[in-house]
Amino acid sequence: MNPNFPPKLAGHLAESVRTARRRYRKRLARCQKKFSEKAVHDLRIETRRILALLDLLEALHFQESPAKVRKSFKKRLDAFDELRDTHVQQVLLKPICPKFPEARDFIKHLCKYEQRLERQMSREIKTTQSGRLNRKLKDIEKCLRQCAHHPPTGGSANQSQLLLGAAYRRVIVLRRQIRRDNPVTIHRMRVAFKRFRYTAELLQPFLPHFTPQRLERMKDFQAAAGNIQDVAVLLARIEKETKNGEVTAACVKNLRAELSRCEHRAINSLMERIDELKDFEPEQTEPFASKTGTASQ
Repeated sequence: MNPNFPPKLAGHLAESVRTARRRYRKRLARCQKKFSEKAVHDLRIETRRILALLDLLEALHFQESPAKVRKSFKKRLDAFDELRDTHVQQVLLKPICPKFPEARDFIKHLCKYEQRLERQMSREIKTTQSGRLNRKLKDIEKCLRQCAHHPPTGGSANQSQLLLGAAYRRVIVLRRQIRRDNPVTIHRMRVAFKRFRYTAELLQPFLPHFTPQRLERMKDFQAAAGNIQDVAVLLARIEKETKNGEVTAACVKNLRAELSRCEHRAINSLMERIDELKDFEPEQTEPFASKTGTASQ
């Protein structure tokens, strides 16, 4: 453990790890019992929370390196990517079905693919074990609780501000690199912003200015950027399936044009509110105060 690790922060993160690992096991068991879109979604959320915690511990130079544990959870999260994308793409296409009948045909194509993925993932998730990873998280929790009883060390009480400030600066650097005609640049900024938001949520008890309302606004901003990525991934999928011969170019020509317009509108909508990033700039506060609360995630 980093000798400069603030005891109050260690205690808070120990409880966060405890809550996250228990919720993950519960969500995994539910998904194994009944494999559904909601069960998968809930399990992905808990996996992302654990990844955010492990990222934070790594940034804090946690001695018990969480890199291997993080890799295992990231692999589990990535395993659901295709299924998650298929769910989102059906949601995106349904509103435009009345004007574009080809969208309905592509949804049918997605449904067949979704069913194959669900059968495959359902078999895999039933054999997924959480015991080893749970023990690793318990070890991390135990180490954090031990640190929580150490006497405070000089110069360590500003860790939350330093971490949040570094995460925010990364967002601003990538914001300056955004190009309207290149959605990839927006995606990079969104990923950095997501990490910034997770950091703020995890450290919220020590950051009074990051109220639940402010965190909710950050979540909404992130979703606006995510809409662009969702459409971009759908367009890439249509392109891939056209090349593979799964669908013909003529059948999806109008659909692709409409989705390109949707992507353009989503980019314009985000850029109109891009200056909201200034509202999320961290402020100097009294870190690691005795009063704590729970961040909404």
